[in-house]
Amino acid sequence: MLRCEVRNMAPRSRIQKQVLNLYKELLNITKPQPSLSEYIQEEFRRNAKLPKTDTIKIEYLLRRGWRQLDMLKTSSVSGGGVFEKEADRTNRNKLDKPDN
Repeated sequence: MLRCEVRNMAPRSRIQKQVLNLYKELLNITKPQPSLSEYIQEEFRRNAKLPKTDTIKIEYLLRRGWRQLDMLKTSSVSGGGVFEKEADRTNRNKLDKPDN
């Protein structure tokens, strides 16, 4: 029964296979760091909404992901940082400063 369902699915494109492979590798390497794994999952979910026709953006994100994976694999990197959006940083700074 399962075999019939798999046959009816369209075969994955080369780029889809690359995205899935990158996702698996990133999750495997970040198992010891749950917060980093959660960040990766959120990023992939957010970018899953990109139209399949936006190949330039998809390929850019793939290259960026592979570079980040390489950085995580090096022994000198012990964790990953997350960049804040400008608006988040501005709001946080306003909260940290006392009113005069």
